[in-house]
Amino acid sequence: MKNRLFFIQSHAGLSLVELLVSMTVMLIVFAMVASAFLQTRKISVRNQLDVEIVQNARIGLDEIATTLRMIGYRRDVENGQPALIEAAPFQVIFHADLDEDEIPSEQNGTLPKDSVISLYEGPPEYEVPMTYTTGAETIRLTLDSSRDGLVDRRDINDSVGERSTQFNPDDMEIIQRINFNRVRPLTSGVLGPYDRTGHPTGILPMFQYWTVNPDQSFSLIGDDDGNGQLEGDERYFRAIVSQSILQQIRRIDITLTVQSSRKDPFMPHPYRQIQVGTTVNLRNTGL
Repeated sequence: MKNRLFFIQSHAGLSLVELLVSMTVMLIVFAMVASAFLQTRKISVRNQLDVEIVQNARIGLDEIATTLRMIGYRRDVENGQPALIEAAPFQVIFHADLDEDEIPSEQNGTLPKDSVISLYEGPPEYEVPMTYTTGAETIRLTLDSSRDGLVDRRDINDSVGERSTQFNPDDMEIIQRINFNRVRPLTSGVLGPYDRTGHPTGILPMFQYWTVNPDQSFSLIGDDDGNGQLEGDERYFRAIVSQSILQQIRRIDITLTVQSSRKDPFMPHPYRQIQVGTTVNLRNTGL
């Protein structure tokens, strides 16, 4: 009996302290594995967001740049049809014959006399003074999806493209509108001048315009301090409708600020955000 008792005691299990230490080590290992897994998952999500927004931004940027290069193309110069109608921070309206139709239809061709075109900052509107002859359409590139002429918080979440990014409440959609009847969304997920509450976002304008000076140097519209860039309130410069200024525009900088449709897993800012841009030189804006 003594030998048996000695045998049992000599094969006793782990002490309570040893058991607690072992469990603690195991928990630490499991926590490290779980943390590594979650970190890898976050990296994967962020990479996916980057691919999504870069692809989306590039498609929109290429479309806009291609269209802007056509400003003034085949317009009725003889009768004074302007190349540009309005140059605003997040909207540009111009004439160009995108379709090059020999016999324009009601949808493809110049708007008839007395047609009224809404502008970026509201009345007065632009009224077509005559029926031009070359078939150049009136094209609008804008964030104004509500079709009231303004770009504001009412243009958020009011189109199919904007509602498709349901997890991002502030993004807008770039619209190409030809005359009054042809509307084509170019890209969504774009941040505009105001968020859904009406507060300014302070981002760079979608369009920045450079005019040529008599000495062939360039001036940036809205650049009040002359430092060659738009800052603060300069980014909300008033829309230009004066032909004496519009005819001097020779270059447009395009900047798209695009956000992800889902939240950024790392940053405190809710959504992943990038900017892409390019410059378009204009050849047909003067008379």
